[in-house]
Amino acid sequence: MAERPGDIDSVNHVGVAVRDLDRASALYEALGFTLSPLSVHFGSTKPDQPPEPLATGNRCAIFPHNYVEVLGIVNPGKPDWSWGKFLERFQGGHIICFGCKDANVVHERLSHTDIKTSDVVLLQRDIGTPEGVRTARFDCVHFDRAQTPEGLIQAARHRNPEYVHQERYLTHRNGARALSEVVLISSDPAANAKHYETLTNRKAAHNGNRYEIDLPLVSKLIFTTPEGIADYLPGSLFSPPPSIAAMGFAVADLAHVENLLKQGKFTVVKSGGKLIVPAEEALGVTHYFFAG
Repeated sequence: MAERPGDIDSVNHVGVAVRDLDRASALYEALGFTLSPLSVHFGSTKPDQPPEPLATGNRCAIFPHNYVEVLGIVNPGKPDWSWGKFLERFQGGHIICFGCKDANVVHERLSHTDIKTSDVVLLQRDIGTPEGVRTARFDCVHFDRAQTPEGLIQAARHRNPEYVHQERYLTHRNGARALSEVVLISSDPAANAKHYETLTNRKAAHNGNRYEIDLPLVSKLIFTTPEGIADYLPGSLFSPPPSIAAMGFAVADLAHVENLLKQGKFTVVKSGGKLIVPAEEALGVTHYFFAG
Protein backbone atom coordinates (compact mmCIF):
# COMPACT_ATOMS: atom_id res chain seq x y z
CA MET A 1 0.00 0.00 0.00
CA ALA A 2 1.51 3.27 -1.12
CA GLU A 3 2.14 5.92 1.54
CA ARG A 4 0.19 9.13 1.02
CA PRO A 5 1.30 12.31 2.81
CA GLY A 6 -1.49 13.50 5.09
CA ASP A 7 -3.24 10.12 5.26
CA ILE A 8 -4.42 8.28 8.42
CA ASP A 9 -1.65 7.87 10.99
CA SER A 10 -3.33 7.07 14.34
CA VAL A 11 -6.39 6.32 16.39
CA ASN A 12 -7.09 9.92 17.30
CA HIS A 13 -9.82 8.96 19.76
CA VAL A 14 -12.44 6.44 20.78
CA GLY A 15 -15.86 7.74 21.73
CA VAL A 16 -17.74 6.10 24.59
CA ALA A 17 -21.51 6.74 24.57
CA VAL A 18 -23.02 7.08 28.05
CA ARG A 19 -26.51 7.63 29.42
CA ASP A 20 -25.50 9.94 32.27
CA LEU A 21 -22.45 12.08 31.55
CA ASP A 22 -21.99 13.26 35.14
CA ARG A 23 -22.03 9.74 36.60
CA ALA A 24 -19.83 8.42 33.81
CA SER A 25 -17.32 11.21 34.36
CA ALA A 26 -17.08 10.44 38.07
CA LEU A 27 -16.45 6.76 37.30
CA TYR A 28 -13.77 7.63 34.76
CA GLU A 29 -12.01 9.84 37.25
CA ALA A 30 -12.14 6.99 39.77
CA LEU A 31 -10.29 4.85 37.18
CA GLY A 32 -7.48 7.37 37.51
CA PHE A 33 -8.04 9.52 34.43
CA THR A 34 -7.98 13.31 34.39
CA LEU A 35 -10.95 14.65 32.41
CA SER A 36 -11.21 17.93 30.55
CA PRO A 37 -14.21 20.16 31.32
CA LEU A 38 -17.47 19.78 29.41
CA SER A 39 -17.30 20.84 25.76
CA VAL A 40 -20.38 20.95 23.49
CA HIS A 41 -20.23 19.90 19.84
CA PHE A 42 -21.11 21.95 16.79
CA GLY A 43 -21.10 20.39 13.33
CA SER A 44 -22.29 20.38 9.74
CA THR A 45 -24.26 17.49 8.32
CA LYS A 46 -23.36 18.26 4.68
CA PRO A 47 -20.21 19.50 2.92
CA ASP A 48 -19.90 23.31 2.85
CA GLN A 49 -22.73 23.69 5.40
CA PRO A 50 -21.91 25.93 8.42
CA PRO A 51 -21.66 24.20 11.82
CA GLU A 52 -24.74 24.22 14.06
CA PRO A 53 -25.25 23.12 17.69
CA LEU A 54 -25.38 19.36 18.12
CA ALA A 55 -26.96 17.24 20.85
CA THR A 56 -23.76 15.88 22.33
CA GLY A 57 -21.07 17.15 24.65
CA ASN A 58 -17.94 15.48 25.91
CA ARG A 59 -15.30 15.24 28.56
CA CYS A 60 -12.00 13.73 27.51
CA ALA A 61 -9.06 11.78 28.94
CA ILE A 62 -6.26 13.33 26.89
CA PHE A 63 -2.81 12.00 26.03
CA PRO A 64 -0.05 13.59 23.93
CA HIS A 65 -1.26 12.08 20.63
CA ASN A 66 -4.80 10.82 21.25
CA TYR A 67 -7.63 10.66 23.76
CA VAL A 68 -10.78 8.94 25.00
CA GLU A 69 -14.00 10.88 24.58
CA VAL A 70 -16.83 10.30 27.07
CA LEU A 71 -19.99 11.59 25.35
CA GLY A 72 -23.53 12.24 26.47
CA ILE A 73 -26.59 14.20 25.38
CA VAL A 74 -26.50 17.80 26.59
CA ASN A 75 -28.80 19.43 23.99
CA PRO A 76 -31.80 17.08 23.57
CA GLY A 77 -33.54 17.43 20.22
CA LYS A 78 -30.52 18.68 18.28
CA PRO A 79 -28.84 16.52 15.59
CA ASP A 80 -27.14 13.65 17.37
CA TRP A 81 -25.48 11.40 14.74
CA SER A 82 -27.86 8.55 15.68
CA TRP A 83 -26.76 8.70 19.31
CA GLY A 84 -30.01 7.23 20.55
CA LYS A 85 -29.51 4.17 18.36
CA PHE A 86 -26.07 3.66 19.89
CA LEU A 87 -27.51 3.57 23.39
CA GLU A 88 -30.36 1.31 22.31
CA ARG A 89 -27.67 -1.29 21.58
CA PHE A 90 -25.58 -0.70 24.71
CA GLN A 91 -23.65 1.90 26.67
CA GLY A 92 -20.05 1.66 25.53
CA GLY A 93 -17.64 2.23 22.67
CA HIS A 94 -19.37 3.48 19.53
CA ILE A 95 -16.87 5.77 17.76
CA ILE A 96 -13.40 5.41 16.34
CA CYS A 97 -11.94 8.59 14.89
CA PHE A 98 -8.67 8.13 13.05
CA GLY A 99 -6.18 10.96 12.98
CA CYS A 100 -4.86 12.41 9.73
CA LYS A 101 -3.08 15.53 8.54
CA ASP A 102 -5.37 16.07 5.53
CA ALA A 103 -8.98 14.82 5.45
CA ASN A 104 -9.17 15.47 1.72
CA VAL A 105 -6.41 12.91 1.15
CA VAL A 106 -8.45 10.28 3.03
CA HIS A 107 -11.63 11.11 1.12
CA GLU A 108 -9.86 11.12 -2.24
CA ARG A 109 -8.12 7.78 -1.60
CA LEU A 110 -11.35 6.08 -0.53
CA SER A 111 -13.21 7.50 -3.53
CA HIS A 112 -11.28 4.91 -5.59
CA THR A 113 -12.59 2.04 -3.43
CA ASP A 114 -16.04 0.62 -2.70
CA ILE A 115 -16.25 2.60 0.56
CA LYS A 116 -18.58 5.59 0.54
CA THR A 117 -17.79 8.66 2.64
CA SER A 118 -19.53 11.84 3.72
CA ASP A 119 -16.94 13.90 1.85
CA VAL A 120 -15.23 16.41 4.15
CA VAL A 121 -17.54 18.05 6.71
CA LEU A 122 -16.73 20.53 9.46
CA LEU A 123 -16.96 19.99 13.20
CA GLN A 124 -16.06 22.33 16.02
CA ARG A 125 -16.36 22.76 19.77
CA ASP A 126 -15.47 25.51 22.20
CA ILE A 127 -12.71 24.68 24.68
CA GLY A 128 -11.52 26.61 27.69
CA THR A 129 -7.83 27.49 27.62
CA PRO A 130 -5.65 29.49 30.04
CA GLU A 131 -6.07 32.39 27.60
CA GLY A 132 -9.87 32.08 27.46
CA VAL A 133 -12.40 30.14 25.38
CA ARG A 134 -11.13 29.04 21.98
CA THR A 135 -12.87 27.16 19.15
CA ALA A 136 -11.26 23.91 18.07
CA ARG A 137 -12.09 23.03 14.47
CA PHE A 138 -11.89 19.69 12.71
CA ASP A 139 -12.14 18.52 9.10
CA CYS A 140 -13.94 15.18 9.29
CA VAL A 141 -14.69 12.32 6.91
CA HIS A 142 -17.39 9.87 8.02
CA PHE A 143 -17.26 6.37 6.55
CA ASP A 144 -20.41 4.63 5.34
CA ARG A 145 -22.27 3.34 8.42
CA ALA A 146 -23.69 0.38 6.49
CA GLN A 147 -20.10 -0.85 6.04
CA THR A 148 -19.06 -0.29 9.67
CA PRO A 149 -21.79 -1.85 11.85
CA GLU A 150 -19.48 -1.73 14.89
CA GLY A 151 -19.91 2.04 15.17
CA LEU A 152 -19.42 5.50 13.75
CA ILE A 153 -16.00 5.28 12.10
CA GLN A 154 -14.36 8.41 10.74
CA ALA A 155 -11.11 10.28 10.21
CA ALA A 156 -10.37 13.86 11.21
CA ARG A 157 -7.75 16.52 10.88
CA HIS A 158 -7.38 18.69 13.99
CA ARG A 159 -6.88 22.28 12.88
CA ASN A 160 -6.13 23.37 16.47
CA PRO A 161 -4.58 20.40 18.30
CA GLU A 162 -3.06 22.70 20.92
CA TYR A 163 -6.54 23.50 22.24
CA VAL A 164 -7.33 19.81 22.83
CA HIS A 165 -3.93 18.53 24.00
CA GLN A 166 -3.35 21.07 26.75
CA GLU A 167 -0.45 20.29 29.07
CA ARG A 168 -2.63 20.63 32.17
CA TYR A 169 -4.77 17.62 31.14
CA LEU A 170 -2.00 15.20 30.10
CA THR A 171 -1.11 13.88 33.58
CA HIS A 172 -3.30 11.06 34.93
CA ARG A 173 -3.29 9.51 38.38
CA ASN A 174 -3.06 6.06 36.82
CA GLY A 175 0.00 7.11 34.83
CA ALA A 176 -1.61 6.39 31.46
CA ARG A 177 0.55 7.63 28.58
CA ALA A 178 -1.56 6.75 25.56
CA LEU A 179 -4.63 4.99 24.25
CA SER A 180 -2.45 2.23 22.85
CA GLU A 181 -4.78 -0.55 21.70
CA VAL A 182 -8.38 -0.76 20.50
CA VAL A 183 -10.04 -4.18 20.25
CA LEU A 184 -12.91 -4.83 17.84
CA ILE A 185 -14.91 -8.05 17.91
CA SER A 186 -16.92 -9.67 15.13
CA SER A 187 -17.85 -13.09 13.81
CA ASP A 188 -15.29 -12.72 11.00
CA PRO A 189 -12.21 -10.82 12.20
CA ALA A 190 -10.25 -11.62 9.05
CA ALA A 191 -12.85 -9.85 6.90
CA ASN A 192 -13.12 -7.02 9.42
CA ALA A 193 -9.36 -6.51 9.41
CA LYS A 194 -9.37 -6.55 5.60
CA HIS A 195 -11.98 -3.78 5.59
CA TYR A 196 -9.88 -1.69 7.98
CA GLU A 197 -6.84 -2.24 5.78
CA THR A 198 -8.75 -0.32 3.13
CA LEU A 199 -9.93 2.34 5.58
CA THR A 200 -6.47 2.97 7.05
CA ASN A 201 -4.24 2.12 4.06
CA ARG A 202 -2.26 -0.21 6.39
CA LYS A 203 -1.69 -3.96 6.19
CA ALA A 204 -2.92 -6.25 8.97
CA ALA A 205 -0.70 -8.90 10.55
CA HIS A 206 -2.05 -12.29 11.64
CA ASN A 207 -1.23 -13.05 15.30
CA GLY A 208 -2.81 -16.28 16.55
CA ASN A 209 -6.56 -15.74 16.84
CA ARG A 210 -6.16 -12.01 16.23
CA TYR A 211 -5.40 -9.65 13.37
CA GLU A 212 -3.53 -6.43 14.14
CA ILE A 213 -2.98 -3.13 12.36
CA ASP A 214 -0.21 -0.93 13.76
CA LEU A 215 -0.65 2.76 12.99
CA PRO A 216 2.54 4.82 12.67
CA LEU A 217 1.91 7.61 15.17
CA VAL A 218 0.01 5.85 17.94
CA SER A 219 -2.32 2.89 18.59
CA LYS A 220 -2.84 -0.66 17.40
CA LEU A 221 -6.15 -2.04 16.13
CA ILE A 222 -6.89 -5.62 17.19
CA PHE A 223 -9.57 -7.73 15.49
CA THR A 224 -10.84 -10.94 17.03
CA THR A 225 -13.91 -13.03 17.83
CA PRO A 226 -15.93 -13.04 21.08
CA GLU A 227 -14.05 -16.22 22.00
CA GLY A 228 -10.71 -14.67 21.10
CA ILE A 229 -11.23 -11.56 23.21
CA ALA A 230 -12.23 -13.72 26.16
CA ASP A 231 -8.83 -15.42 25.89
CA TYR A 232 -6.98 -12.11 25.52
CA LEU A 233 -8.93 -10.29 28.25
CA PRO A 234 -10.42 -12.84 30.67
CA GLY A 235 -12.82 -11.97 33.46
CA SER A 236 -15.05 -9.52 31.65
CA LEU A 237 -18.38 -9.32 29.91
CA PHE A 238 -18.18 -7.80 26.43
CA SER A 239 -20.43 -5.70 24.25
CA PRO A 240 -22.34 -7.69 21.59
CA PRO A 241 -20.50 -8.09 18.28
CA PRO A 242 -19.80 -6.38 16.04
CA SER A 243 -18.48 -3.75 18.42
CA ILE A 244 -15.62 -1.75 19.86
CA ALA A 245 -15.14 -3.91 22.92
CA ALA A 246 -11.94 -2.91 24.71
CA MET A 247 -9.26 -0.25 25.09
CA GLY A 248 -5.68 -0.76 26.27
CA PHE A 249 -3.51 1.89 27.91
CA ALA A 250 0.27 2.03 28.25
CA VAL A 251 1.22 3.07 31.79
CA ALA A 252 4.42 3.82 33.68
CA ASP A 253 3.88 1.64 36.78
CA LEU A 254 1.51 -1.34 36.87
CA ALA A 255 1.80 -1.81 40.64
CA HIS A 256 0.67 1.79 41.15
CA VAL A 257 -2.31 1.25 38.82
CA GLU A 258 -3.31 -1.92 40.64
CA ASN A 259 -3.30 -0.15 44.00
CA LEU A 260 -5.31 2.77 42.63
CA LEU A 261 -7.92 0.49 41.07
CA LYS A 262 -8.29 -1.57 44.22
CA GLN A 263 -8.70 1.59 46.28
CA GLY A 264 -11.50 2.54 43.87
CA LYS A 265 -13.18 -0.86 44.53
CA PHE A 266 -12.76 -2.00 40.93
CA THR A 267 -12.37 -5.65 40.06
CA VAL A 268 -8.84 -6.24 38.74
CA VAL A 269 -7.99 -9.33 36.67
CA LYS A 270 -4.33 -10.08 35.93
CA SER A 271 -3.47 -11.85 32.69
CA GLY A 272 -0.51 -11.80 30.31
CA GLY A 273 1.09 -8.73 31.87
CA LYS A 274 -2.19 -6.81 31.76
CA LEU A 275 -4.44 -5.42 34.49
CA ILE A 276 -8.03 -5.78 33.28
CA VAL A 277 -11.09 -3.89 34.52
CA PRO A 278 -14.25 -5.62 33.26
CA ALA A 279 -16.60 -3.77 30.94
CA GLU A 280 -19.47 -3.93 33.40
CA GLU A 281 -17.43 -1.69 35.73
CA ALA A 282 -16.03 0.63 33.05
CA LEU A 283 -18.86 2.19 31.01
CA GLY A 284 -19.39 -0.94 28.91
CA VAL A 285 -15.82 -1.05 27.52
CA THR A 286 -13.22 -3.42 28.94
CA HIS A 287 -10.23 -1.32 30.05
CA TYR A 288 -6.78 -2.82 30.42
CA PHE A 289 -3.42 -1.45 31.42
CA PHE A 290 0.07 -2.66 30.56
CA ALA A 291 3.61 -1.40 31.05
CA GLY A 292 4.83 0.73 28.20
